[in-house]
Amino acid sequence: MNFKGLKMALGNLGVMTTQINNYKMRFLGDGFAGECELLGNKREYTKLVRMSVNSRYDHEQVVQAQKLIEEWQRGSEVNG
Repeated sequence: MNFKGLKMALGNLGVMTTQINNYKMRFLGDGFAGECELLGNKREYTKLVRMSVNSRYDHEQVVQAQKLIEEWQRGSEVNG
């Protein structure tokens, strides 16, 4: 799954997303926020995810978002 697929999947959960560039995307859900980033070059890169959750969050939405982000992390990234 690339950024476009992740962005669409998170959007279907009601999570707002914004793609900063081909290498960075931010997201905002009900009581949580974070960003996904690709670091490196086209052949070798690392997928970095930062996520913060506040005390009043929608547990189900967080769990579903984490599953989608994990799927993105396991997949191959092709053209952002």
